[in-house]
Amino acid sequence: MTETNGFYAGRNAATRIEIFDELSPLAEAALRSFFRRLGAPHVMDEVVLPLLSEGDSQLFAAVRDRPWPPWGLGARNVVGLLQTHLVADACWGLSTIYLVDEELGNIGLQSALIKEALEFISTDPNAEIHYLVAEGSMMADHVLRETGFEATQDVFLTEAARYFTYRTPARRLLERLGLSETDTVDVMAGALDRAAYARGAVFHHTVQAASRADWMIDRPEVAAEITRLVRGGHYSKPGGVPTGTGRIEVIDPAGEVALVLREFLTRDEQAQLLEHVLKNVHGFTPGTIIEPGSPTPLFNERVRRGRTLDDLGRFESLFKERIKQQLEEVMARLGHPAFPLGEIELQVTASNDGDYFRMHRDTDGSDTRELTFVYLFSREPRKFAGGELRVFETDVVEGRMVPTDRSQTIMPRANLAVYFPARHEHEVLPVRVPSKQFDDSRFSITGWIHRR
Repeated sequence: MTETNGFYAGRNAATRIEIFDELSPLAEAALRSFFRRLGAPHVMDEVVLPLLSEGDSQLFAAVRDRPWPPWGLGARNVVGLLQTHLVADACWGLSTIYLVDEELGNIGLQSALIKEALEFISTDPNAEIHYLVAEGSMMADHVLRETGFEATQDVFLTEAARYFTYRTPARRLLERLGLSETDTVDVMAGALDRAAYARGAVFHHTVQAASRADWMIDRPEVAAEITRLVRGGHYSKPGGVPTGTGRIEVIDPAGEVALVLREFLTRDEQAQLLEHVLKNVHGFTPGTIIEPGSPTPLFNERVRRGRTLDDLGRFESLFKERIKQQLEEVMARLGHPAFPLGEIELQVTASNDGDYFRMHRDTDGSDTRELTFVYLFSREPRKFAGGELRVFETDVVEGRMVPTDRSQTIMPRANLAVYFPARHEHEVLPVRVPSKQFDDSRFSITGWIHRR
């Protein structure tokens, strides 16, 4: 299939792709004019320029020059734009391809822009492309999977929706879109076979439609099916990139807010623990909280909903010994000062449909709790949704607890153990269990590690 003599042939023949990682005043003026024509002038100051200023961001612009003079103010006519930005090691976000209305059907132009971007990114063989897709998405989920993306359980939360990360190697996306063997000039001319043309059309139009609410409406309470990635908010590592040694999973290269350990128990131990919990269903009681200044546990469903069990049976000694074995490495990884080990408290929690635990700390500094431990488990396959653990970093400055701007979200995957300082604020997001059966709950064992 070719568009050499097609509807867009004349326009595309007069179009070139320019790449910017910084902007001259003339280039900035051309881009401001472009976004003004789109009816979204805010995108320039609120998205494009901030990402460029952070570094590791490029603009791929489809430009047509005026006939005469082809220089000076107003000479560039930008008709399409794609922005890339690095969000974590070898993890890249792509903007939608912004287009003036008359180019929305120009698949050759859109394919040329993404080809240039993907070839630039894929000079790193480990580079991946990531999109954030809203929970429950059908259109974006289907199209991204068909284009080679894998849906992961890495979750992001906004005021409006829960989003999951979809990822694929940059080189694979280039190949799946049929762009790896064709020159940009030929792509612009429409020299794509019918299958590649159709796949590109569906991919580009889906990303545009699914992300439009994110940049055009630009209100936090409005959920887009695809939303933009934020640098520093992405905690997963791309495929092939080491995540530390042994079972320690390094979540944030700048230093962990919480430390996640995989395979805390053996397969047999997991099965036996679940059996113990399910047999003791009638021993669970409504969860309580201890409010500041009160030594008495209270029921307060505005803060916490869930049921707890204090009897771990033989698993109490197993967990305490396993925690002691890991404690030295955990404190080193967290950068937590060493302390003489005291008591370790343990409690099982069952979170069923609608259960949650609002933001709280496990210490106010007046007791001996140093670290919080959470072990996550459930039946497999998992029969619940939600229940993410969110941990917010808190520093101690001149004896006062001061929140930082760093946080971490941990999906409730089976057989994960999580450690973090007890001073960190944290919460368990609402759990959804369609069956409402106890056996399908999100289970956890929470531990509080004291100093003597």
